Amino acid sequence: MSAQGTPRDPGLIRPFILTGGRTATTRPDLRWETLVEALVGRAKLAKTTEQRTLLSYAGTPISIAELSSYMHLPTQVVTILVGDLLEMGAIRIHQTDPVEIELSALTRMIERVRALK
Repeated sequence: MSAQGTPRDPGLIRPFILTGGRTATTRPDLRWETLVEALVGRAKLAKTTEQRTLLSYAGTPISIAELSSYMHLPTQVVTILVGDLLEMGAIRIHQTDPVEIELSALTRMIERVRALK
């Protein structure tokens, strides 16, 4: 029982344990919208259950945000796991240029506003 009188979940693993105490990745190009894709035949490189789970979800490109949701882990933890798998050569990432996304969104908004006239 915890100090508040509720039972502790024996299966609970603190996020900092999953990341080896790291709170950030050294890769500034890994953002929540970055698409991650597992490389065929590289699953054996995964060292932890979480890495294997991540690879199983990334059979087709999937964003870090979606992985976070499916794995029930904070986005920052998943970002660190992705960085580790990237260094191992188990995954590849597909980058999107945030400026390009913003420009296309602005263009669509302008077109819709013009259509209101």
